[in-house]
Amino acid sequence: MLRKLTALIFLALGCLSTILAFAERETASPAFKHHRIAGAVYAMTNAAKGNEIIIYNRSADGRLNLSHAVATGGLGPTERDEPFDPLDALGSQGSLILSRNNRLLFAVNAGSNEISVFRVRHNRLKLVDKVSSGGDFPSSLTIHRNLLYVLNSGGKGNITGFTVGHKGSLTPLAGSTRSLNTGGVNPPFFLVSPAQIQFDPSGDMLVVTIKEPGDNVPGNGPGEIRVFPLDDNGLPGKKPVTTIAAGTIPFGFTFDRRGHLLVVEAFGQAEVIPTGNAGAVSSYDIDADGSLEVISTSVENFQTATCWIAPGRRFGSRFAYATNNASATISGYRIGRNGSLSLLDANGVTAMTNVGPVDLAITPNGRFLYNVNAGTGTVGMYRINKKTGRLTSLGEVDGLPVDDGAVGIAVR
Repeated sequence: MLRKLTALIFLALGCLSTILAFAERETASPAFKHHRIAGAVYAMTNAAKGNEIIIYNRSADGRLNLSHAVATGGLGPTERDEPFDPLDALGSQGSLILSRNNRLLFAVNAGSNEISVFRVRHNRLKLVDKVSSGGDFPSSLTIHRNLLYVLNSGGKGNITGFTVGHKGSLTPLAGSTRSLNTGGVNPPFFLVSPAQIQFDPSGDMLVVTIKEPGDNVPGNGPGEIRVFPLDDNGLPGKKPVTTIAAGTIPFGFTFDRRGHLLVVEAFGQAEVIPTGNAGAVSSYDIDADGSLEVISTSVENFQTATCWIAPGRRFGSRFAYATNNASATISGYRIGRNGSLSLLDANGVTAMTNVGPVDLAITPNGRFLYNVNAGTGTVGMYRINKKTGRLTSLGEVDGLPVDDGAVGIAVR
């Protein structure tokens, strides 16, 4: 228990640290007017005085150019809320998401307990709806067809569903709310709160990661992965199928192209890494009844505060990438056909980032990766070698606030 508490304290200090050195790198896109616009990247300010979506034009060569900002109509959490870590302000993954057809963008407003919906047209966003999230501190979203679910991580925590209208309007789904009974506070403590909600690839289940259930005290118990089977009306089962996570502090997760569940862990197993400060990723098979079977257990990357992951499932990638908040690095993983995991680089460093990397996203064609650096208010740009999985830095662009805890990224 003492070892675990020490490790957790180390994570908190690591996440708050902004004194890191970085190699000199490109910091701005070249003259963008000479590049064809191929898409857009969206990032969220999470500002307490007024949350905004920052829009970047994406060129065919992967570089970004800052375009403009659009208000969500809601608020991010205030710095006066305790505990508040500007390098991990929501303690979650999936706070800003696109619909499958890229026509709608959804954002959480954790400070005002709301969800905002935008219609996407070229490089413009139009706010079409803003509704109550049905709980405290919404922090993660997931969509499948016309169903949207939100994870409210404040207080006892809950998941709540909505139907999505053709033009983006949200209607609460009667009978969809399920309490998580995590026993936390509002705002939640980012080291123990629920971290993410996501549909499985079939849309038949909802998966939720809980860093540590209990009374909001680190070291109180192992993290959990809860799976809610859905009925024909999209309503979750009354009681989820709960699996104790393979490693410590399960955080963000995703699915690979064959439906294996990949979960990042802020700390690896203390038995393997005596100091307990190595991030890791575990993989699981998910059965039809929602039960999980471990494939690879806590594949350590020797980095600290591994919290976010993206495999580019939409383009069938053989690789996954995780950001390490305190180490300011990205770790690449190779995914086997059976869902097994192995590091791309022996030292766990596939790329360096700037201070406080949080959410990351990959283009639908699998050519480029982008991440939010919360400590510097920038977005990092990388080219992906689709054969080897290696990352080549394309520099970074600014446009995000530094002190509000920028989070969330989506790409089309």
